Amino acid sequence: MEIAVLPSKNAILIRAIVNIGLGSILLIWPGATLVVLVYAFALNILLIGLSTLFEPAYDKSSKGSLVHVILGLVGVVAGIFLVARPELTGEIIAFLIAIWAIIFGVVDIYLGFTTKDNGGNLLFVLVGVVSVIFGIYVLNSPLSAILDLVNVIGIYAIIVGVVLGIMGLVFYPKTKSK
Repeated sequence: MEIAVLPSKNAILIRAIVNIGLGSILLIWPGATLVVLVYAFALNILLIGLSTLFEPAYDKSSKGSLVHVILGLVGVVAGIFLVARPELTGEIIAFLIAIWAIIFGVVDIYLGFTTKDNGGNLLFVLVGVVSVIFGIYVLNSPLSAILDLVNVIGIYAIIVGVVLGIMGLVFYPKTKSK
């Protein structure tokens, strides 16, 4: 049984667009701080969750449908919860963001090392490492991190979005690994 499978090109490109959009919003309007962070990140999690949830519907050959559905449901529930409860404290939001980044980072590192090499595997590892480092940073200093989070998430999201965009457009395999 595979723990994670290579996502479709469309899912990678959706992730790239959503991350670049989120990062741009956060860097353009830094004064709106935590309120913008809560809603923008909740929408990011929600959209990525929906994309991951419906991955099996537009990729019938996927062997990891259960994993996609579980990760997608977690993203959708977390996104809806954050949209509905903007008054949550900064530490709780920082914790959710850190765990989300670490989980996706570990999955991306795993994919980078276990899928058929297509020239872009190193980029999966890079995205994963950036995500894990980001998650650990937020977990280790949530109070100071929440003050820096708007700019850090903006930069993180743009880097991940650009790398995923390059991966999806340039290095993505024409066929999936078995």
